[in-house]
Amino acid sequence: MYTEKEVLDLFRQSIHCSQIVAGAWAPRLGYDFDEVMRMAAPFGGGMFCGGTCGAVAGAILVIGMKYGYSRPGEWDADARCRRKAREFQEAFAERNGSVVCSALLEADTTTPAGLQAAFESGKVAEVCPGVVLDALSILEELIED
Repeated sequence: MYTEKEVLDLFRQSIHCSQIVAGAWAPRLGYDFDEVMRMAAPFGGGMFCGGTCGAVAGAILVIGMKYGYSRPGEWDADARCRRKAREFQEAFAERNGSVVCSALLEADTTTPAGLQAAFESGKVAEVCPGVVLDALSILEELIED
């Protein structure tokens, strides 16, 4: 598990919240770390437009790594995957008030300038490490080995 300081250090190195969450679980679930980091990269900053929080998107990717399926007609697997994704989002929203990046940051992160302002104001440093740690904690509770 990471500390808030470690999460902030990763942010300063251009590692996004989605990558931190998905990357933390990749080896544990038998996936290649570098490949998962590349897949999770575009989900940071609410997919870079203030949408679904990157920590949430990274966690949903982890749920897919654990509970996803690949063949048509896998109804039970589909139901389980949907249930886990819904449970995660409900738990995250309960802890944080929203699953939306711009709402969590209380900033207009729908533009590059708005996202930059959220960084410069300190809002990202204040909010994002906590939501990343919450996402990781919820996954620990939700994922059955």
